[in-house]
Amino acid sequence: MVRCEDRATFRFGCTADSKRSTASTLSHSVIDAVSIALIVGVAAAIYMVAGFGFALFAVPATSFLLGVTHAVALISVLGLLTTVRQVIVLRPHIDRAVATPLSLWAVIGMPFGLYLSAVASDAALRIALGTSTLLAVLVMFVRRGSVTNNVWRDGFFAWVSGVLNTSIGTNGPPLVFALEGRRLRPDGFRGTLAAVFAVSGLATCALLALDHRYENSTLVYVAVSLPTWFLGTIAGRRLANAINEQQFAVVVRVLLVVTGVAMLISGATS
Repeated sequence: MVRCEDRATFRFGCTADSKRSTASTLSHSVIDAVSIALIVGVAAAIYMVAGFGFALFAVPATSFLLGVTHAVALISVLGLLTTVRQVIVLRPHIDRAVATPLSLWAVIGMPFGLYLSAVASDAALRIALGTSTLLAVLVMFVRRGSVTNNVWRDGFFAWVSGVLNTSIGTNGPPLVFALEGRRLRPDGFRGTLAAVFAVSGLATCALLALDHRYENSTLVYVAVSLPTWFLGTIAGRRLANAINEQQFAVVVRVLLVVTGVAMLISGATS
């Protein structure tokens, strides 16, 4: 039989343990929120310079804190904000004749991405993306100046970007390859890419909402990340204005190589 003193001690011990557990959970939540906000700020700066790379950097980084499914949902919202801002700023530079068919093909690929996210492992998708990205960059270096436009090839790349968008949340590289042969100036490249991203982002957010991927914490993390997102876009845009076309081409290729290697490592270790 438990004495009154023992019951009191038990209740006090449970209360103390509960308080410590609550404090620990709150501390981890704050650390996660600050870390996510910093990641989003860096990703926004990268995107403003290169015209892509927001999700490529942010999804793998935030997935270590939230898990892949939650990370994709969070970054889809913030990515949409980023691309819409870019479209507004670079609207005069958008090549609509290029952006429209690429957007259509990307949207067509999205339901397949949702299906893949349910049946294929995240590791397999990341390894496939990393391998194909590195191979494509190698082809770009070998065939400098000899890349020609091909409607069906570009449509296929855009379709793949849609598949990747709703499966692992990183759809930039295929669209970059599709635009490589267009010989667009940096702002034309960024603006046209942003237009496709914006259409893809709207469709992705709608599909994820219908699939009940968004949680209450998603909106909290979005709100916490807005200040760093804003600062990152300003810093990135100023840096983008300071580089020339040759430097821009180097930035794009280096980011693609880093992305490919990061995806292979992430896929192999997950």
